Amino acid sequence: MNKILSIALILIVTCSYSFAKDTEVTILENELSKLNLENPKMDLIIQIGRNNFRFIGLYGYTAYFPGIEKKDRSYLNKYGTFMIEGTSDSIESAKHEKFILKAKKYSEIYNSALLSFLKKYNWKPKEGYVPSKEVAIKIAIAVREPIYGKEKIEKEKPHNATLENGIWYVSGSIPEGWTGGVAEAEIIKENGKIIRISHGK
Repeated sequence: MNKILSIALILIVTCSYSFAKDTEVTILENELSKLNLENPKMDLIIQIGRNNFRFIGLYGYTAYFPGIEKKDRSYLNKYGTFMIEGTSDSIESAKHEKFILKAKKYSEIYNSALLSFLKKYNWKPKEGYVPSKEVAIKIAIAVREPIYGKEKIEKEKPHNATLENGIWYVSGSIPEGWTGGVAEAEIIKENGKIIRISHGK
């Protein structure tokens, strides 16, 4: 009886392992069927049109991104990634290995082309788009004047700007004899995005 149970257990484990292997290969095969393996750049054009700038990753001993060198890994954090399911450093069959090589070749071409595109059309100054307090003040004034009036903003000179945690805090000065607040602005140093515009009372 014990011998029969042991054999049954071995069969169950073996079948489960085989199913897992087949499932892993099937998943990857299904993933690859969604991709234009002959022309990865055509897929990239479609994704750029959808404002999708994520890089493609594969599973191995750790996640890796073919076509992306260490010096360019900051792009992965900035634009995001998505993984091709079914890839692994554990090769389960000749078919699985063939599919993984296809996924690697595809993602290398795709990622390299995407990186070139981002470097060419999304160039950013090393110090960000708002590198100094002078630039921050000019931006703040340009945005405030249509809201509060040029004359009012002019009276709040000199304007001051301080940088904290990557954000410029720009404010005017209270004219002599005035009571109340001044115009304020918060601007992101890296990209010039205006977080807040307000005027104290």
